Amino acid sequence: MSRIPFSLCLLALTGCEGFLASADWVPGAPPTPVPVRAPEPEVDVCQPALTDVGRVTLRRLNRFEYDSTVRDLLGDATHPANAFPADDFGHGFDNQGDVLSTAPLLVEKYDAAALALVKTALAAEYRPGFSQRLPSSTMTASTGSQAGAAWNLYSAGSIEGDLTVSAAGTYTLSVRAYEDAAGAERSQLAFLVGGVAQGTSVSVAATAAAPQTYSRQVTLTAGTHRVGARFLNDYYVAPADRNLYVEWVELTRPASGTPGSSARILTCDPTTGGGSCVRDILSRFGRKAWRRPLVDAELERLSALVALAQTEGDGVQQGLELALQAVLLSPHFLFRVEADLSTAPRALDDHELAARLSYFLWASTPDDELSTLADTGGLRAQLEPQVRRMLADPRADALSSQFGGSWLWSRGVEEVSPDPSLFPAITPALKASMKAQTEKFFGTFYQEDRSALELFTGTDTFLDDGLAAHYGLPAPGSSSLTRVRDLPLTRRGLLGNAGLLTITSQATRTSPVKRGKWVMSQLLCMEPPPPPANVEAFMQSATPTGTLRQQFEAHRANPSCAGCHAMMDPIGFGLENYDAIGRYRTTDTGGFAIDSSGTLFDGRTFNGPTELSGVIAADPKFAECAARQLFTYALGRAPVATDACTLKTMTAAFTQNGSRLPALITALVTSDTFTQRHGEAP
Repeated sequence: MSRIPFSLCLLALTGCEGFLASADWVPGAPPTPVPVRAPEPEVDVCQPALTDVGRVTLRRLNRFEYDSTVRDLLGDATHPANAFPADDFGHGFDNQGDVLSTAPLLVEKYDAAALALVKTALAAEYRPGFSQRLPSSTMTASTGSQAGAAWNLYSAGSIEGDLTVSAAGTYTLSVRAYEDAAGAERSQLAFLVGGVAQGTSVSVAATAAAPQTYSRQVTLTAGTHRVGARFLNDYYVAPADRNLYVEWVELTRPASGTPGSSARILTCDPTTGGGSCVRDILSRFGRKAWRRPLVDAELERLSALVALAQTEGDGVQQGLELALQAVLLSPHFLFRVEADLSTAPRALDDHELAARLSYFLWASTPDDELSTLADTGGLRAQLEPQVRRMLADPRADALSSQFGGSWLWSRGVEEVSPDPSLFPAITPALKASMKAQTEKFFGTFYQEDRSALELFTGTDTFLDDGLAAHYGLPAPGSSSLTRVRDLPLTRRGLLGNAGLLTITSQATRTSPVKRGKWVMSQLLCMEPPPPPANVEAFMQSATPTGTLRQQFEAHRANPSCAGCHAMMDPIGFGLENYDAIGRYRTTDTGGFAIDSSGTLFDGRTFNGPTELSGVIAADPKFAECAARQLFTYALGRAPVATDACTLKTMTAAFTQNGSRLPALITALVTSDTFTQRHGEAP
């Protein structure tokens, strides 16, 4: 197989497609000589003049970050962002500030989501009001008779009925009544619960022309209670006759807040605490939602919304809903705001730094510990221990699903559609297991502080029974992913994962080009140049007379195709033992024996996917690429020339600490680039 010298590949990767597409070069012939230049003096990329902390564009929360934030803020697990438009990707990630636009449709979705979120959250922290009434006609009396809408207790006796309350507490027992006056006393009414008088009786002075409601506070347990009224002082001296009339009996309890250890919003009861309680609720909630303390003017504006609702006849609960919805619709919630104070570099304040750190490692809002450190100004001195703490937290799974999932493409596995007539084994459940396998495997590298080189050589993975059967391995005896060790050589490391192998295939066959390009761009950060214009696409023969590799080699005879394919194809053919859905094989679909040996563009050779994995693990460009990928995800922007020093420092920390991700993460988090920013000139 012909080889292109590594220096010429670098030319191709920096845009010199014309050289590789030249008609003067054909496979098997040496490339046109390049004039030799004297080596340029090495430049120290860490000179102050060549470094810059950079500026991160104001970043909107992406859909995953929105869902994670409302989960941690409100305990909501309904994933409201599923209804939002999809986020755009930039530089391989969907958290890049320059591409996270805000369309009118998204604003409408934000409005609807905010209203639903606060209504649900407040309802959970409010004790609902209770009101049930028993008309006299539905009750049982010991004496008397119906008189219109009222029951006439014309002699001493009672009228009672059953009401059920779902919660214990204090209720108001009310009786609508009037009397026929006679004698020197007014009619005496006793309030009954379970046949027992509650407190002292009341005098009824109302008349039929103007009945009145009389009330008493009673304490009830949850359940059904017999409630009613008793006429205590009957009087009859003809023609004078004292009677008590009862129109209805009612139990009520107003809605009220239930602050407690589980409350996420109500720090006090706003139905009794007044304006000071409302301010405290908004101050605490706003501080968590906006990831910083509110200033007085902001708090006044939010409190005014509650007061406005109350002046319009709504209750304090509805007023709080309005104010909290405003909090969730504010740019201070929807965006990660970092002030551009000047064009000179400045240190992020601790609240901005806490948000950068939490959205990097958790894709969510800072927790109480980060916020407390930020409030006291102590976060900057605690970055390293905070990184260790946060990586051990379950919320760090986001680093695997979002960073690892985008970098290694596992996020897209469930969306691929291999031809079902050729690959009926692929089901939604199997694709979900493929995706989760890669992400759980990646998570072990920062959770367990293991060498990232084991991404390619590790002897362990995560399987369920379905995925194990797909691989032809013994079932672990579980329908959920379980750690499996001592894998056979063909399943070790990332390149043996079916999810990756499926997403880098065509719908009907493998794709050595896709697989080779994936390794180059994602693992080595060597993006091949785009294909020349009007190049003829490769078409697989319907009746092949040789392997896919042999067909591609014929395709590469076209000089316009040769350059790129010479870089990508050897890698892709090294993975040809895996079919389009990641099953291991020794012959292809045409029955031809597979040759998975190869020679890379810099002269290194391998034989089969296991040796290819070892070659990639030993490539120093992997460490540089890992640093670049992590930088892009964490900062929300791709590195530029002035970031070379930061990348160099990160790479050195990574390699000098056994290629461990926590060391790489810590090097980035403690760098000036992560902890500082500057604005732009207008």
